[in-house]
Amino acid sequence: MPSTMVTEQRRVLVVDDHREQREALCELLSAWGFEAEEADDGKHALEMALTFRPNVVVLDLGLPDTAGADVVRRIREQGEARIVVFSAWHRLRDAALAAGADAFVLKPDVDALQRVLVAPPSTNRTTASRKG
Repeated sequence: MPSTMVTEQRRVLVVDDHREQREALCELLSAWGFEAEEADDGKHALEMALTFRPNVVVLDLGLPDTAGADVVRRIREQGEARIVVFSAWHRLRDAALAAGADAFVLKPDVDALQRVLVAPPSTNRTTASRKG
């Protein structure tokens, strides 16, 4: 994949309680041409969704203060942001999609995440992950 890309949905909120993973993903998103902000828990994510007004939220489900599906539902209620769950918690995929997530990408597949982020928004909720 190219190191930079053009996309209309440039503002991304990254929600992950693991600082190193969150910061690394923000750096990667910046290299891809996105403006990335970060939140470390559900409460901060909901506040940032209102103030930063992201086009896309990349959300890890394993948060210390709030169930990931609850964060998905509440962000969905707040606005029009696409919600991409990026998590190793594969068993929660169906719950995340039922709560309103637009896509589920299994960590650590950043190539699949990039494909989802550059794809046009869809009415179909999907799962993207490494094949094989």
